[in-house]
Amino acid sequence: MPEFLRRNWLSRPKLLIATVIGLTGTGSAFYGYALHQWRLAEQAASESRWKDAAGPLAFCLEVWPRSTPVHLLAARVARSLGDFARAEALLNRCSRLEGRQTQVVQLEFLLMRVQTGAVDEVAPVLVELVDSNHPDTPLILETLGRAFLYNLRYSPALVMIDRWIEAAPDNPEPHRLRGWLLERVNRADEALASYERALKLDPELIGVRLSIVDILLGTSKAPDALPHLQILTKQAPQRTDVMARVGQCKLLLGELDEARRLMEAALPGMPKDAPLLIALARLEMNAGGNPAKAEEYLTRILKADPADVEAQFVLVSALELQGRQEEAKAARQRHDEVKALLERANRLLEGEAENPTTDPETVYELGASLLRIGHARLGLYWLHEALARAPDYRPAHQALADYYEDIGDATRAAAHRKRLPRH
Repeated sequence: MPEFLRRNWLSRPKLLIATVIGLTGTGSAFYGYALHQWRLAEQAASESRWKDAAGPLAFCLEVWPRSTPVHLLAARVARSLGDFARAEALLNRCSRLEGRQTQVVQLEFLLMRVQTGAVDEVAPVLVELVDSNHPDTPLILETLGRAFLYNLRYSPALVMIDRWIEAAPDNPEPHRLRGWLLERVNRADEALASYERALKLDPELIGVRLSIVDILLGTSKAPDALPHLQILTKQAPQRTDVMARVGQCKLLLGELDEARRLMEAALPGMPKDAPLLIALARLEMNAGGNPAKAEEYLTRILKADPADVEAQFVLVSALELQGRQEEAKAARQRHDEVKALLERANRLLEGEAENPTTDPETVYELGASLLRIGHARLGLYWLHEALARAPDYRPAHQALADYYEDIGDATRAAAHRKRLPRH
């Protein structure tokens, strides 16, 4: 029996009584169950399956209320799930149990600072720990990688993820995350390779297999997607997203009736899924179809994401089929403008991923482009990054002042206007 479990098990009178009644009876069974839950939590956490660890840990906290390791792992899980208030409370409980703030608790607080926005300030300290082969190296690299990814800082994120793979080669999660990153910088073939490595480590990863399917269907490679969809149908026959992707595959293969049946059945469970809505719109525009219904699907997408260039492109055809030529012309112009901005933003992102810059101009242009196509959070991040590099950079202050005025935030708009030179 692990020492901390032995100590905390015997500290609870109720459980001690059960144990005394008979180790071959209820007490022994209860202890065995608790120990099983602890092992499940440890295994899930080691594989970055934080949600899977949360349930067993809730039980362990009840059984071992004075166990520092249990509280520490629970804090780590809460932090990884973004529940920072709970994580802080659990870490403070660890300190009270130990009578001091241990190094591992200090590390957790540093990781929490990374997740709450202090990545540049804390990263050098954490990288030093990694370089010295800290026992929590995989966790540190995961936290840094995810923090950089959240802010679209693809180059340092990729470095952290690649080092995470080296430190934990049997964990499929960094391979999955690497695939996700590479998709975002339009390196689809490399993304597929990373997803396939994750799937080799764990063939049951439905989300990863779906990501592979999405890439293949997005490039009209239905025959390549079909074997994955057959596996998914066996793994999760009731999942709506599986049904939707099978329907999209059927559409590409020309099986229109079956495609319609599957996609329309999936729609209530995925009312805002852009690939599904675009596929339904294309289906409606076939000979004898309903272009007005197609327009309805596409409008639903563009209301959520005005920068979806594929939806914009299909909308042009839907309007033309209805004889609304002037509206189609305006839609085409909007499509061309957004496509050019998006391509420029993607090139800038790819450049930042491969060769990070230090000047404010590049990241300002990236932020301004993202704002113009409706990606406000990411656009604001890069505009503020431009100011971090050059606090008096006029174009960034101008763009931020204009943005905040447009959304009615007069206070923030005025703050940036004050930084502009007066004529």
